[in-house]
Amino acid sequence: MTRSTAGYAFASLSALFLAFACGGTDSVGIGPGGGVCATNACGAQACDPTLGCVDCTSDAQCGGAKKFCIVGKCESCRSNADCGTGAPSCFPQDHTCHPACTAGSCSGNTPICNSTTTGACVGCNTGADCKSPGQPVCNATTQQCVQCASSANCPASAPRCNGAGECVQCFSNLDCGGATPVCDLQDQKCRSGCTSDLQCGGDTPKCDVANSRCVQCLGPQNCSGSTPICGKDSRCVQCSTNANCTSPTAPLCKDSSTCVQCIGNKDCPPATPKCNNDVCTIN
Repeated sequence: MTRSTAGYAFASLSALFLAFACGGTDSVGIGPGGGVCATNACGAQACDPTLGCVDCTSDAQCGGAKKFCIVGKCESCRSNADCGTGAPSCFPQDHTCHPACTAGSCSGNTPICNSTTTGACVGCNTGADCKSPGQPVCNATTQQCVQCASSANCPASAPRCNGAGECVQCFSNLDCGGATPVCDLQDQKCRSGCTSDLQCGGDTPKCDVANSRCVQCLGPQNCSGSTPICGKDSRCVQCSTNANCTSPTAPLCKDSSTCVQCIGNKDCPPATPKCNNDVCTIN
């Protein structure tokens, strides 16, 4: 058996074990009735039935160094099999390859070192590791303590458990009603809808009539100045592609929103080879 095959098999078994250990096989976030993704509800973003507006819903929507779609985000690794020898452990909190942990090397939100299994720093292995009453469940994907494993764990004020283990108000308009009949898939909260710009204002002056949602922009005609592009979340941003970044000191478009000098070390010259906080530095 190759290292890659063995790593994949181990990761699969670990995921299965954690699913049972953290509250059974009930899929996190899939509550009764499911979610409904309305046409264009998320603009240029993808729509997930339980996460709402996300960067991705499948690996096919990711690429480059971050080719795995995990909980709505493009990430670097899904298991240790996706990592190299220099950083062999895929930490589930950020799904990035790290050097394997050792006893005492983990802290903060990931205090537990699984040194004899995956070599990852984690927040929990089972629900027994989750001591906070507000976060009693161990999420099998991120190995972090979260609010819920299913909608049965959520209060009436936020009755739906989404795919990230968070209790939210809604997955679709079916979960809303009364004075707040619209489910805003950006934050999964029920809100009042709109039928014209007259019902909107402040930072969101335009009505996206198709989705009954007040937004900052519907197109570039609503944007100007340093943020001339109407971005994927219907907000005015600096850029959507590198072509929008004309400054030689910030030629790259990060996250389809901001022009920066670098996104990774490969974007930096030999004199300043490290990309730190989007700027090329010596170290």
